[in-house]
Amino acid sequence: MKMIAQRLPSKLENVAPFIREVLVLMKKFHLSEEDTFHIKLSLEEALTNAMRHGNKLDPSLFVDVNLEVDEQKVVMKIRDQGDGFDEARLGDPTALENSQKPGGRGVFLIRQLMNEVEYFDGGRGVKMVKLTARKA
Repeated sequence: MKMIAQRLPSKLENVAPFIREVLVLMKKFHLSEEDTFHIKLSLEEALTNAMRHGNKLDPSLFVDVNLEVDEQKVVMKIRDQGDGFDEARLGDPTALENSQKPGGRGVFLIRQLMNEVEYFDGGRGVKMVKLTARKA
């Protein structure tokens, strides 16, 4: 098992370099291209949401990221220092009445791509689990 624990200042330019570091780590586990894409996209959405919506892009606030990668799964925990949120209040972004609303799509997307998604600490944190398949 490999782990990454990092504290990122809430600046969007920190997201891409961190994801590149994670992708380098995941290559060692020979994950499928589909799983790698799902993990990358979910991580990007979660980090961006934590920085933008949780910490309001305040660079004095941080996002804590913990990743564990092994042969069977990837577990990612992202936690911001914001006020939290109630996922139930987002509504279904696929519903016609919500189609023009700006929020909720990232949370919906993460739920579609990951095997397990759990919000904790009043919505300040999210735990995402992807059960992985190795390349054939």
